[in-house]
Amino acid sequence: MQRPGINYRVVLALAVTLVVAACGSETTPPSASPLAVVQPSASPSSPAATPRPTPSPALTPATASPTPTATPSPTPAPTPVPWKAYTSKRYHYKIKYPPDWIVTAGSSGLADQFDGYDFPVVYVSRDVLAAGRIASISLTTRHQIAYYKSHYKAKLLANKSIKLAGWSGRLLIFSGVDNGVRKQFQTAYVAKGRVGYFVDMEGLLDTANDDKAIFKKIYLTFRPH
Repeated sequence: MQRPGINYRVVLALAVTLVVAACGSETTPPSASPLAVVQPSASPSSPAATPRPTPSPALTPATASPTPTATPSPTPAPTPVPWKAYTSKRYHYKIKYPPDWIVTAGSSGLADQFDGYDFPVVYVSRDVLAAGRIASISLTTRHQIAYYKSHYKAKLLANKSIKLAGWSGRLLIFSGVDNGVRKQFQTAYVAKGRVGYFVDMEGLLDTANDDKAIFKKIYLTFRPH
C-alpha cells in the first residue's frame, strides 16, 4: 500500500437614620386648647422656676450587614459537533471522521486520506487477492511488522486482535523515526475471504496518547460494504 506524504460585590448597607428629637417647653395660650388648665398665680416673692432640660435619647451605633458572597454561574459545556461520514466508492467502505478534518480521495495505488492539515493523518485502502486465494491475518501481521521496522526503524508497542463489523484482524502500534521526526504508527487491518482493508494512522510521538484515542474512535466506525 502506498501512502502520500504528509484547541456585588453588593454592599447592603443598613441605613439607620437617627432622629434626635429635642423636646423643649412651650407655653400654649389657654384659648388654644379645649383642655387647657388655668394654673394658680405664683407668689411675687417666689423665684421663677427654671425648666429642667429634657435628656436626649442615647445614640445606637449602626450595625453593618454582612456582605453576601456572589456565587459564580456554572459555564455550560459546549455541545459536541457530530462527526462527518464518508463513503468510498473506490474502496467500498464507510467511515466517520472529525468535522474539522478534510478528505482526499485516493486514486489507483493511493489510499484515501483523512487529516486536519497536519498530524495525525489517517489512510484507508483495500486489497483484493486473486480468485481462489484467501487472505491470511498471520502472514499480513508479519509483513506489516517487517515493513515498519525496515522503513522507520520502528519498535512494536502493541499487537492486538480486533473485529470490525464481523471482520477479524489485528491492531499494531509502533514508535519510529521518519526523516528525523519521532512518530507513532498505528495500523488496523481486517480481512474476509480474499478481501482485506487497512486503516493506518501516522502521528507525532509527542501526541501519542491523544492520537491513539482518536484513531480508535475512527476505526471503530469503519464498515466495509
